[in-house]
Order: sequence, then structure tokens, then C-alpha cells
Amino acid sequence: SNLVKVLGWYDNEYGYACRLAEFAAYVGKKI
Repeated sequence: SNLVKVLGWYDNEYGYACRLAEFAAYVGKKI
């Protein structure tokens, strides 16, 4: 489930950083 993935990201600093980078790139494309 998505909730498990999110918890996994928070538990893994590197994974969370990657998610944050992807989100930033996504937002950048929207602007």
C-alpha cells in the first residue's frame, strides 16, 4: 500500500531524500 511506502521512505533517509528530489523536480516542471 502507499502508506507502507511512505513509512518506508521516512524510515530510510536516503529514500526520503530521493522522494523529495523527485517531488521538487515534479513541482519544477509545473512552474
